[in-house]
This record gives sequence, structure tokens and C-alpha cells, in this order.
Amino acid sequence: MTYIVILLVAGVLLAFLETFIPSGGTLIVLAGAALVGAIVLGFGQSGTVGSIVLIAVLVCVPVFVMIGLKMLPRTFVGRKMMLAGPSKDFAESRGKAGVSDEDYSFLVGKTGIVAGTLRPSGIAEIDGRRYSVAAQGERIDQGCEITVIRVEGNEIIVELKDRNPKG
Repeated sequence: MTYIVILLVAGVLLAFLETFIPSGGTLIVLAGAALVGAIVLGFGQSGTVGSIVLIAVLVCVPVFVMIGLKMLPRTFVGRKMMLAGPSKDFAESRGKAGVSDEDYSFLVGKTGIVAGTLRPSGIAEIDGRRYSVAAQGERIDQGCEITVIRVEGNEIIVELKDRNPKG
């Protein structure tokens, strides 16, 4: 009976430690061997003892592994393995995904140069800054001069000003 208890405790402890110590599966294999040994010895003693050990294994191992997984993010190893969530200040400063709070209406009427071919969207340089722009349904080659005709939300709509590429 003493060996059964020792193997049971060792197996549960090794399974618990596997959540904290990156062993490449060695600890869980040892835990499995100890737990199977405890079950076999339990059934070797009597059917009742074997059933009690089996139930103890089926209850204790998942409970202790879940406790280990809940504790993992607060341990040294867990902090090294997991990314920290965004800070509250960072999340608030980002705003909503995909929506810019910038007002690009000041660009209407300005001209710029296409930095990468617009098919129909791409990058253009206007007043020395690069912007994501969209052509009005047409393909515009790199280096062509464009004019901002309107701004819809955070989308800058441009049209071709000169068909001859510059530079």
C-alpha cells in the first residue's frame, strides 16, 4: 500500500511540474509510468483498491494540471513563454482597428507622385509624406503625377494628372 501511495503522489507531482518545467515531455512520461504503476499495484492488491487509485488518478491529475496552468503565467518560466497583453494606455491610444482618426481633407486639391503602381490602390507621396491612396478605378503607374480629388473617411481618392512618369 505504501508503494501505491508513493507512486500516486509522485505521478501527480510530476504531471503538475510538467506545466512549469520545459522537459520535452520527460516528466509527463515519468508521471504516466508512476501512475500506471500505482494503478497496476492497486489492482494487484484488490479490485477495490485498484478502483480507488484509478478514480484518484482520473480526478487528481486534471485538477493539478489545471492549477498548474492557471499559475503558469505568474511564474518566471511562464513569463518567458507567453506574451504580455497590451497595456491599457496602448490599447486606448490605438483606437478602433482599421479606422484612422486623422482628417485627410487638407489634402484635397494637392498633387503628388505615385510611389508604387496604383491598382487601383497603393502608396503616393504628397507634400513629402507617403499616404495610402486609391485611384478612381484606373491603374496608375509608378512615377505618374496625381491629384487628390476627394477624401472619404480615411480613404484618399486620387486621379491621374499627367500621363508621363516623372523620374
